[in-house]
This record gives sequence, structure tokens and C-alpha cells, in this order.
Amino acid sequence: MSGEERDPQPVGIPGFETLMAESLEALGEPGMVERLLHRVGESLGSHKVVLFCPLPGSDDPLAAYQWGMPDDFLARYANLIQGSDAWSEALARQQGEALARGGSLSQQLVSTPALRRGAFYADYLKPLGIDAMVNSIVEASPEVGMHVLAMYNDLGQNEFTPEQFARLRAVTPWVRSLMRAQRHLQQARRHSSALERTLDQLPLGLMHVNQRGEVRYLNEHARAWLGVEDECRILLRNATGWQARQPLQLAQIHPGLTPLLTASLSTRSPVSARLQTQHDTAPGTLVALAAPLRNGPGPAAEPLAQFILVPEAPPHAGATVSVCSALYGLTPAEAALLPLLLQGMTPREMADNRHVKMPTVRSQLASLYAKTGTRGQAELAQRVLRVAALVTV
Repeated sequence: MSGEERDPQPVGIPGFETLMAESLEALGEPGMVERLLHRVGESLGSHKVVLFCPLPGSDDPLAAYQWGMPDDFLARYANLIQGSDAWSEALARQQGEALARGGSLSQQLVSTPALRRGAFYADYLKPLGIDAMVNSIVEASPEVGMHVLAMYNDLGQNEFTPEQFARLRAVTPWVRSLMRAQRHLQQARRHSSALERTLDQLPLGLMHVNQRGEVRYLNEHARAWLGVEDECRILLRNATGWQARQPLQLAQIHPGLTPLLTASLSTRSPVSARLQTQHDTAPGTLVALAAPLRNGPGPAAEPLAQFILVPEAPPHAGATVSVCSALYGLTPAEAALLPLLLQGMTPREMADNRHVKMPTVRSQLASLYAKTGTRGQAELAQRVLRVAALVTV
């Protein structure tokens, strides 16, 4: 998007920078788009605004956000556009011109007197209290389809003017950027949810610990392997109050975990160790990898370390390596690092094990991260374990 398209203060819309900032802060929140449409319409002289935004391949060809329209206006529109009338014919006939100018005033497509004589006006526009329209094309591409920002006047008002169309076009690049950001956020949330569901099904222990050694999170695998009982069950059994509980300390779980926390937070890098377990439900030996979490839940969040726990000898390790090699196009040298990674080895330990120099291991790890789309040993281990879970099904 060029600098000319992004005037910091679009024509005739005071406070637009504030509106954009508020919309960015509210991305993903219910009602964000509707509030944006309300403010844009209000600034441009319309009480009825619709953003049509269907996505190719979706099951909703008339997906839209709206402000000021009846809830059933899309259903009415879907019923009417099946027929033949002056408005529908004009839309089809002048689609190329509309794309070239980035949208249309309704009188550019069909004169207002002719529009008022048609069924589209009598059966759709007039019952909705609309006399004329103006729209701006937000996006038009095979990836997202045709997205249109439309404003409608109130019955009895004058037609929209070319000046109003120009102001709507000035707003459009900002609306496009917001909607793209909204889509990316929704995609990231869907990906995150799918990843969480996948992780819950993997033989992978996860634990979050703050710098004081207080355990903030344990998943079920970590609880079972480390012999940590669920706090809620303890409270129910002992009838003690939740407010009276003491934070679970890492040192209470296993003496080998505390040095990992200290080393990880001080060096800001992953460290690992092997742990001998003494529980019937746990493997004999666990590999514990501790790594600082990149981002906390807020700007003032306390530093946390993430512990990843895996059995020292994952089942079907050979098959997992073969599948990963085929899936990601790994070289034999890169594939040979995967079993060492699952054992929780550091790059130095990998170099010693493979009898190669550290720069060689670093180069191979960098290639592994690039091919698998991961960042660091912790993420790569999770990716390999997801493949292992599929292999063992």
C-alpha cells in the first residue's frame, strides 16, 4: 500500500487516527468491526453501513458485518438477487468499470428514477428505508474474493455525492488493513487452539515455573510422571481453603529441576538434564528441557521458564526420524540430530556425541528450524513429538 493511499487524516473524518488506534486495540473483540462501521458511517453521513466480506470456500457466500440494518437484510438480499432487474443487470454489466474506479455511486450504475421503478427498490431498498447507495471495493483477489464497503442513505435523502465517494475511498485502505489484521489474528487463534488440542494428545509433559521456583502450570502428563497431585483434589480431601494454599515449589517435585531453572533464566537459553523417576505411572528416565518463555501474558508479566518433559527413549524413534526426513526433506546429518534432540541434549552435547565441531551442529540446527518452521530446540522437539504421536497411532 503506497504512502499516497494512506493520508494520516482522511478527508472529512476528524479523529480518524484515534478511531484506527481504538480499532487496532480491539482486534478480535466482539463488536469491533460493527463499531468501526458505525463511526465511519457517522463521519460520512450515513446511518446504514455494511462490509460484505465472504471468503472463497466458506459456507457463507454473503458473510458481512453491518451497522444500522435489520438482522434479516442479507436473507432478503439473497432472495432478491436471484431475479432479473435493472439494478442486478447494471451490476453485472458495469463490473469492470466499478473495479477500475474502486467502487460506485448507485446513480453511476443506474439512474435513481430507473432504480425506483424496479423490483429491487420496491421489494428491498424501500422496505429498508433506503433511496441510494455508495460502495467502495475493499479487496478483490482470488485469495479473499470481493469485499465491499457500502453505505446507504435514509429514505427521502439526496443521492450520495462524488465528494462522499472520495471520502469513502480515502477510508478504504485503513479498513482493508484492519480487516487483514483481524483475519490474521483469527487464523493465529485457530492455529493456537489446534496446537493446544494436539499437545494435549501427545506424550509430552509441560510445566511453567516463575523465577522464584513457584509452579504456575502443569499438564496431566507432567503431573503423572512427576507424581504431583491435582491441587483441587487435595483441597477437597483436606477441606482447606483455596486462599490458604501454598504455591507448589519446583524443589518439592524433583531436586534435579531447580538447577535447570536457574541455568535457563540466567543464560536465557535452553538447558536440559535427565531425571530418574520413582512413580509407577512414569517412564524410568525423563529428559527435562527448560527454556525461557518468549512472552508472558502481559507487559508486566513475571519471567517464566517452560519445562518440556519427554521419555528418554521415545517409542518408534527410528520410524519418527524416517517420517520427519521425508516430510521436511532432511539431510542424513540433520536427521541424525533428532534422536539427540529428543534426549534433551544441548548443541554442545550433540557436537560431542556426533564427533563434529560446534559450528557444524549450529548450522544443522538452523537448517532444521528453517525446514520445520520452528524457532529453537523446544519448538522443534514439540514438532518432532507430534510426528511421533502420529507414527505410534
